[in-house]
Amino acid sequence: MIPPFQQYKGSFPYKTDSKNRVNVVPAWRPVQGEALNLMPSISEGVKVLKVLTQEAFEYRVERIKQHAASPKEESQLKTKLVRLLREANVNEQGKLLIPKDLADYAGILPDSEVMLSAGDSHFEIWNRAKFEEIFGLSAVPEEEDHLAIF
Repeated sequence: MIPPFQQYKGSFPYKTDSKNRVNVVPAWRPVQGEALNLMPSISEGVKVLKVLTQEAFEYRVERIKQHAASPKEESQLKTKLVRLLREANVNEQGKLLIPKDLADYAGILPDSEVMLSAGDSHFEIWNRAKFEEIFGLSAVPEEEDHLAIF
């Protein structure tokens, strides 16, 4: 069973400031003082940053425990996960600092356009041009909607 997570919906354009901080959608902000985790990832073939709550991180660890074929594989997967994570916080103004190396990875520059986009147990920070190249502003094409939910 999937535990209840912070519910993320939608995609929102923002701009990073000169220090590479981005405002986080108010409804997506953690409780004051609660840390988030940033993780480099690939979505739709594009380098992005995933932002995970502690619950989302713990869920991933539990999935590793449940699905690893051996203790060695479990250890390797957990190590790979924690190696990728970077603890981060949203400041009192609602801004999340994107470390330079992670910003470089995702093609995010200071004073640049980004998209914050919902995921199932996380949200993603995209270079806006890449996001619009992949998704644009259109609906899901009918031929891709085999479940008739879009």
